[in-house]
Amino acid sequence: MVKILDCTIRDGGHLCEWDFKKQLVDDAYITASKTGIDYFEIGYRMHKNSKGIYSVCPDYILPKGSCRLVVMVNASDFDINDFKTGEPIMVRVACHHDEISEGIKICELLKAKGFDVFLHLMNADLIENFSGLKKWCNKKILESIYFADSFGSFGPDKVEYYFKKLQDIGFEKISFHGHNNLQLAFANSIKAIELGAYSVDGTAYGMGRGAGNLPLELLIGYMKNYDISYYVILIEKYFCELNAKYNWGYNLSTLQTGLKNIHPSKISA
Repeated sequence: MVKILDCTIRDGGHLCEWDFKKQLVDDAYITASKTGIDYFEIGYRMHKNSKGIYSVCPDYILPKGSCRLVVMVNASDFDINDFKTGEPIMVRVACHHDEISEGIKICELLKAKGFDVFLHLMNADLIENFSGLKKWCNKKILESIYFADSFGSFGPDKVEYYFKKLQDIGFEKISFHGHNNLQLAFANSIKAIELGAYSVDGTAYGMGRGAGNLPLELLIGYMKNYDISYYVILIEKYFCELNAKYNWGYNLSTLQTGLKNIHPSKISA
């Protein structure tokens, strides 16, 4: 069965510069654990320009739960000294299309240091040459390889194209990360699941920059083998108020970013 990764704190943190109250993060982690979510991405491990506490994630004092903790690191901002052997985390290594070789090296470094790793391909549709990924002999060190619809421009046909592309070059465990600019994150994630995805991502109430992400409660309700009530309680307690403050979700600007496949800041400009 497909695994679910809750990236509310990491991806949603773009809106508040990762300055969440600890009680919210604790409650979100408990919610994910009670619901049966597999992974909980607690934030970034930024080496430079860190902001709120969950942009550096130095502290893992969380309530007891079953979710595996994940942090994301950008390939352009990686320092192996930021990762201490024995830390109770997994690492998702994010790289742009021109950083794939660096992302692969980072995954190998982290794996050698004892960390389980995801490789996360941002803006998958900008990858013109898959040869480096195809030639990589150590694919099996990955927990999974992610491909991201970073600006929410994909339809299910593109999800299928990139999923099968990664299959054809030798990856067995493939995951999908969707954004909701065209309101297709749900449909795209369902397509990935139908294709045999290892995992898909979402956030509580769809929290995320611009149009946001796949709402986890929507996915959980659709899959039926999870209890949605824990996320309903969490959202009512915190995220309705946060949405009123940060105002993520569909609008004409997010529509344009999805149609044009560009970053939200380009529309603002």
